[in-house]
Amino acid sequence: QRQMCIRDRSTTGDSTDFGDCLSITTSSAACASPTRGVMAGGETASNTYSRKMDYITMATKGDAKEFGELTSTVGRDPGGMSSSTRGIFGGGRTSPASATSDIIDYITIASTGNATDFGDTNAAHAAHGGAVASSTRGVYTIGGVPGYTNTIEFITIATAGNGQDFGDLTVDANRGYQDRGSICDTTRGIFSGGFVGSNVLSNTIEFITMATTGNSTNFGDLPVARRGGFGTSNSRLAIFAGGYTPGSFKNAIDQVTIQSTGNATDFGDLVFAIQESSGS
Repeated sequence: QRQMCIRDRSTTGDSTDFGDCLSITTSSAACASPTRGVMAGGETASNTYSRKMDYITMATKGDAKEFGELTSTVGRDPGGMSSSTRGIFGGGRTSPASATSDIIDYITIASTGNATDFGDTNAAHAAHGGAVASSTRGVYTIGGVPGYTNTIEFITIATAGNGQDFGDLTVDANRGYQDRGSICDTTRGIFSGGFVGSNVLSNTIEFITMATTGNSTNFGDLPVARRGGFGTSNSRLAIFAGGYTPGSFKNAIDQVTIQSTGNATDFGDLVFAIQESSGS
């Protein structure tokens, strides 16, 4: 699918059509300022990897426009995060599919153009694990490929440099996660679901306080264990949507209140049942 959906996060209900991306991709990354959203990378319908970036204007429904290109061809599963002005994309799979990247790029969201090198992650990885950010700090989990890991790293968004150790995921820490949904407000980052190996899916939701390094803490559970979901939020609610359970894609949208803890509840449905999409 190259479809984009829009949700009014202040009320529960189903999503509606927003427009189309320029090309059909899966497993791309996304970031946003208050006015503009940017999508980057992904795998195309012809099984090639993309370095393209598209953008949309949040307030105006319509098709995406060309933004620029990443510094290298990173296809599946990069991580995307941003402050209100700068977007960061890091990690991901490269060609061949078994290879992974340690490259971190950045863009100025308000200005179209190609990405600039930011630094490197501590280990080449596909950032299946998810990425979140405050106004000053970006935090991402390493995810999988090669192998699973529970490592969490951080960067200072305004200052180019390499990733630094943040802490560890604490739930099922021996196996780590792939394909997690992630979202945040200005202080707290939340990670949900994922694939923990041997065809086992997780319904776990965990959170971190981004200003303070340390291990994650249990938040609650999703209604259904799934992988490949994605997230969006306002300052109060976090929404997790889509994903995959054995044998089927999901159209469910679930919600939690970011500054509380507890299990997710039903919010509504997506227009399409999808996995490995991206939200901002």
